[in-house]
Amino acid sequence: MDADISTSFLAKLADVFEVDATTLQSGLSLAERWDSVAVLATMALIDEQFALTVAPDELTRCTSVTEVLALVDQRVRLRSPGR
Repeated sequence: MDADISTSFLAKLADVFEVDATTLQSGLSLAERWDSVAVLATMALIDEQFALTVAPDELTRCTSVTEVLALVDQRVRLRSPGR
């Protein structure tokens, strides 16, 4: 994932979870933070930033920001030309 896109995405994701971006990057556990509003906001953010649709159950299986980024990165690579 491009560093600028990742930074922008992380800043907006921090807003979703109402934490500082540095807290988000330091390994904030998302397991207890997923509620319906956070899931919908994250789905909208992923759609806005990457033009991807991610199912709610895929997101809620992510227990860390690293896992969310990996999910998005995997989906971006799957839609890349030549795959």
